[in-house]
Amino acid sequence: MSRLTTEERQEMIIDEAIKIIHSGGFEALSIREIAKQVKISEPAIYRHFLNKEDIILGVLNRMLEFDILLNKNIADAKSAKQKIRQFVLYHFEFLEKNPEMTSVLFSEEMYNQSDILRKKLIFIIQKRKQLLKTILDDAKNSGELVDVDNNELLSIILGTIRIMVMEWRLSNFSFKLTDRGKNMLKILDKLILL
Repeated sequence: MSRLTTEERQEMIIDEAIKIIHSGGFEALSIREIAKQVKISEPAIYRHFLNKEDIILGVLNRMLEFDILLNKNIADAKSAKQKIRQFVLYHFEFLEKNPEMTSVLFSEEMYNQSDILRKKLIFIIQKRKQLLKTILDDAKNSGELVDVDNNELLSIILGTIRIMVMEWRLSNFSFKLTDRGKNMLKILDKLILL
């Protein structure tokens, strides 16, 4: 068996951190627990990350990777209307494939304990909001969207995504998130899209 590269080991550590947060919450996450699950020593963890906060920054960088994939997915859409649909559905599809990420997204105590983590999450949220705002502005300019305040509409769309994901998570992932998302989009079409 060959040795793992630094990047592969870091990915393993981040993957395990996500699993620990998902199964036991942020308070269960420790260098000791990660080392135990990855089957390496604690000092080996410190060769890859400065501390627990640094590992969480690695987890948040995964969210930025999601944004890259989201942008690529949206770029394929022909109209602003399709971009809105893709924006919403891609969130649900990604989370359905990676349900453990919901624990990271909704772990408020994690972000309240660190200014660095809070600022990183705010950066990610602002980036995502800006993407949706651009899509909504394009939809309005092309006549595909009713004349409403796009900032308020942005909050409605993101809030709906958040509440649906929260319900899904709290129900122990008991329903198909993408199906609910598609139903929500049908209603959104009737309400805001021309």
